[in-house]
Amino acid sequence: MKIKYFLFPFLLLSQAALALPEHIILFRHAEKATGPDPQLLDMGKRRADHLVTMLSKQPIKQLFSTDYKRTQQTIAPLAKHLNLVVHSYDPRDLKAFAQQLKQLEGSIVVAGHSNTTPELVQLLSNHTVSINEDEFNKVFVVSFSTPTNAQVLTLSSDIADK
Repeated sequence: MKIKYFLFPFLLLSQAALALPEHIILFRHAEKATGPDPQLLDMGKRRADHLVTMLSKQPIKQLFSTDYKRTQQTIAPLAKHLNLVVHSYDPRDLKAFAQQLKQLEGSIVVAGHSNTTPELVQLLSNHTVSINEDEFNKVFVVSFSTPTNAQVLTLSSDIADK
């Protein structure tokens, strides 16, 4: 009987160590103008607003974005709606960022780019996804059943009245 009581705290600690995010939702920034660090186009602003509609019912706990205007402007309407701060991450160190994300709990949203978002999905889930340079509608949802087993669902943020 004493063994049960002795092992119980270790069981609790091991379950706490297995805490994982519920979902990590990743998307590329919306449609942008040209030039260095461009702003969103009107269509991009509409898509950013549509992402609020898509994700507003999710129990999102944290938001992340690169420091570029286009990613910040894409996630800003969601941040405002949820009254959450957007945390910056370094797109040049995705391996460390993926490890950081896996330590968090709840649902998390990450705004990235056509090259960083697929790489981050790969690092999180071992699943290969892609985004073409002219694609702005893909939303990836990574869900974990164990730390080494993740599923990826691909959604579309298409807007009916394009």
